[in-house]
Amino acid sequence: MRDKILRPRRPVVVYEILPPRIVDGTIESYAEKVSTLLSRTHIDAINIPEVHMEEARGERPVAESHRAEPREFGRLLQDVVGIEAIINRVTVQVKKEHQAEWFRSSHDDYGIENVVLVGGESGEQSYPGPSVVESSKMILEEINDSSREIFCGGICIPSRKVESARLVKKGASGIEYFTTQVLYDSDDICKMISYYEAACEKEGSSPKRILLSFAPVSSKRNIGFLKWLGVDIPDSTEDYLTGDEDLIKDRSIGVSMSVFEDILGHISSNRIKVPIGLNVEHIMSYNFGYSVELLQMMSKKYRQFCIETDIF
Repeated sequence: MRDKILRPRRPVVVYEILPPRIVDGTIESYAEKVSTLLSRTHIDAINIPEVHMEEARGERPVAESHRAEPREFGRLLQDVVGIEAIINRVTVQVKKEHQAEWFRSSHDDYGIENVVLVGGESGEQSYPGPSVVESSKMILEEINDSSREIFCGGICIPSRKVESARLVKKGASGIEYFTTQVLYDSDDICKMISYYEAACEKEGSSPKRILLSFAPVSSKRNIGFLKWLGVDIPDSTEDYLTGDEDLIKDRSIGVSMSVFEDILGHISSNRIKVPIGLNVEHIMSYNFGYSVELLQMMSKKYRQFCIETDIF
């Protein structure tokens, strides 16, 4: 995964999937979904999020279920299915020494080499653990050595103010790539990519790869859950998606493809050198088939873009 991420012209396609709910049975049975996915399209890694409840979000619109530990699921996918896992880790929830031990154990006991570091949801709230930048530096300076090398990614929120400056700072701390929030609008991400390239040029640094995240929806409930997660969905887009409940899935796939094409067009017309990749997810398990459909459509267009472009 490291080599693929660090080669700007190399396509990188990732699929994001939650660890299985405990009530669904063993994690071994859940891995069959991933095997099905791999038989239908090529992906480079499975991205496994870690979900934490925070009061700042308000009441959860979808009931939470007890799920398997992400790194347990990741180890299974690597050992049984044979695909690299990326484990998301919220850095601020536990103190630095406990966090350091978690990273060491994840690598040594679970074989996890790829992580995405996630911070707190509110800059005004006090947390017991280290920030993303502090965690990245800790991994780079204290945990990685001759026998251990953890490859770190981070989260990108295009609608957040001065996000480009945050990306530069995180990149300087050892973060090598970013995954965005789910995208349902191209305005913020296109502006952010342009600002990020300009900020990197000013700092004399190379921009890190940004994995663009997309997810189809099939109901108003899905849309409500995405908004609860902080996804920015313009009112006009939401009205279009929900205008006919029977067409929500097809319309969401169409909107996602349109947003993706806008981003590719922006990169091409402005010759932006920020490398990109894909991160497709299903949000709810019953949308798995829809997400595979979207992944296949996007992957084809993305790979063709990588072949034809001379920007990177």
